Formats: sequence, C-alpha cells, structure tokens
Amino acid sequence: MRVIAFSNLKGGSSKTTSSLAVGAELARRGRRVLLVDLDPQATLTKSAGLDPSHAAARYLKGEVEAEAAVLRPEGLWDDALAENGGALHLVPASRQLVQFEGQAVARLANRLVALLDAVEADYDFVVIDSPPQASALVTATLASADEVYVPVASGRGALDGLVDVVELSKRFGTTPVSGAFATRVNVSSHHDLDLAEYVAQQATGPDGEGGLKTYIRETVRVRESEMARVPLPFYDRSSTAAQDYAALADEIEARPSPRIV
Repeated sequence: MRVIAFSNLKGGSSKTTSSLAVGAELARRGRRVLLVDLDPQATLTKSAGLDPSHAAARYLKGEVEAEAAVLRPEGLWDDALAENGGALHLVPASRQLVQFEGQAVARLANRLVALLDAVEADYDFVVIDSPPQASALVTATLASADEVYVPVASGRGALDGLVDVVELSKRFGTTPVSGAFATRVNVSSHHDLDLAEYVAQQATGPDGEGGLKTYIRETVRVRESEMARVPLPFYDRSSTAAQDYAALADEIEARPSPRIV
C-alpha cells in the first residue's frame, strides 16, 4: 500500500482536484483506493458527490475505529469502476476538523498511522487531502505519508505554497516533497508553460530521479465536474485535464514505493 498526500499551503492550487482526480483515475484502473479528507472545508468529500460527515473528526478523537470511519459508497461509481473492478472509498470530512488544527502533531500523526496500519491489507493506495494552510493537520499528514506531491497553480505568488510545504517538511523532519506539478496551465501562455517547466525542476522523486513531467491544462471541464460532484475521470475522460491526470497517475505509479512491506 502506498500513502500519497497532495499538499499546498496556498489556496486555489487545485490540491483537492488533484487528490480526487488521481485517486479516481487509479481506481478506474482497478486499484483499491482510499481517499482521506482532512480539510475542514470538506471540498474533497463534496466534490466526490458525498455529504460532509464527522467520520474523520470522530476517528481522530478516538471515538470510532478505522473501520467505522471509512465510507464505502454503494452504486455511486459502479459504472466507472465496473470494467476493471477497482474500489474508491472515502474517510469524509466536516467542519469539526477545525478543532484539531492547534493540537499536538505527534498525537494526530499517531492516529493517522494507526488508520493506515488498520487498512493496509484493503487498499493499494491511500490519497490524503490536507488543509491549504499551515496547521497540525498538515504537519501530521506530511509525517504520515510516504510521498508528498505539490500542485502549483499558475498565477501571482504561484510558488509560495510550494516553498512553504518544503520549509514545513524540513522544519519538522517529515516526508520530503516527492514532486511538484503545475495546474490550470494555459498552453497559449508562454508564462504558464515556463512556470510548468520550472515547477517540475523544483522537486525530485523519492530516489532522486527527475521531477514530474506532467502538467495539468486549464479546462472548464474541471469546474463542471466539481459542480456535478463527479470525479473528473468519471465525468469526462476525454477532457484535456483528465488526460493530464491520467499521465500524472502513470508517473506516480511508475515510481518505486518508498514503503517497505
């Protein structure tokens, strides 16, 4: 089982979109995927077509065990997953997660690790979506993940969030950034294309290999899928962004897992 986190300490980076799109694409290929929503805004939960739930908060408080925190939607994505027999499950979020933002990192990290240990036999990938600002939840996520990927949206201050994640990782000695990739790239803009190339060079893989080659093109289909509350690979696989996320999933899958089992 591989534990992947998407993190950026700047809002609007497509962090949640990337978490859901990569997780859904892996599930579409037949992988067993667990999404863990640790953002109090619960955007991942809602974008997946589900209602916010206190499951993540109750688990972190020790009120329920891992099994009770995992939601296994029946019938929601059957058509998209039928061909290859994958699974896409979720630990949903709610505003109750706000209470953990100032808590001890070590305790939260221990609870996350316990969750991962409890589900290890059931999933091929766990994808964690953390909040877009520095908090104990973010640091605990970075400490618990095997791989950390940073999406960087084009625009003013685009690199600030990437720099913040790298610095936070170094400060607390957590999992280093495994790769970064540009999102919302306008391919008719030289600035966006230059940024995409630069971002790819800023972080290498877990074994020192080159940075990610994929960037995500801007398209209205991303927004449409969010409004429809359907993961992008299930909403329109032919869209440019869905194709790009498929290429990103290829790159991530091709990397050796840092986890020794």
